[in-house]
Amino acid sequence: MGKVPFNPDKATWHPSVLPGQVVLVSTVDGSGQANVAPKSWVTMAAFEGPIVAFGCTRAHRTLRNVEETGEFVMNVVSEPMVDRVWALPRHHGAERLRRSGFTLGPARRVRPPLVDECPAHLECQLDDVKWYGAEAFVFGRIVAAEIDPDCLAGSSAQQYLRLRPVFFLEGSTYGSLDAAKRIGRARPGGQRCFVVEVGPGGAGSAAVEHAAFLQRLRGAGLLLAAGTYAPGGDGHSPAAMYVVAAATAEAAATLAREDPLVRAGAAFTLHTWTRTF
Repeated sequence: MGKVPFNPDKATWHPSVLPGQVVLVSTVDGSGQANVAPKSWVTMAAFEGPIVAFGCTRAHRTLRNVEETGEFVMNVVSEPMVDRVWALPRHHGAERLRRSGFTLGPARRVRPPLVDECPAHLECQLDDVKWYGAEAFVFGRIVAAEIDPDCLAGSSAQQYLRLRPVFFLEGSTYGSLDAAKRIGRARPGGQRCFVVEVGPGGAGSAAVEHAAFLQRLRGAGLLLAAGTYAPGGDGHSPAAMYVVAAATAEAAATLAREDPLVRAGAAFTLHTWTRTF
């Protein structure tokens, strides 16, 4: 099938053909007042430096602060943070930071703070600003970097699962990277997880609490996927399943026992599952 014309204006893209990794750029103004803003036009620009860059506009406080102080921090957003990150633009200044609930901690080499909830941070000093009308691309030299130690442990599949970077697609739609795969392998992945199948039963009111339970697992970075089965005619088919990342089968079973559906009487079955594709 041949291609069809595609509008080059990014504002019209559906689907977006260039997802952008989401980061929180933290800055300070000349008086030391901190600001944190989400950015998704982000890229590595050069190994030598090394240099990273992000897109911004003239009206944004982020750009004004960077030009005033010459420093910023790129804080890598993880999937469990997305709801709070998407809510940030609704508020500004100190009110934004207060409502976000994020914790700011000191950086090692620059004045802007780290966002502690982020799993990794790149501390940068301003290298250059390239202007395109009212828009700018800001280039920074990385002078220090930090990462949560959990993201360095285990296989590459386990490391990326813990990092779980997020990519802006369009509007309120995002994608997350929770699987690392290798080129040229018969089984490109090797991510051990646990599947919890929850049988029918349990009080009907527990369904709402079950959804909240899954949201809490998601917020803790433990939930990979969840969903329901089509109703079966035998009355014994599992009603739902979810996939969790846990260190051991015992830890996964402990999580399952906290499920409101299970606590209301539904049975569960636990399967060890390795994601290979």
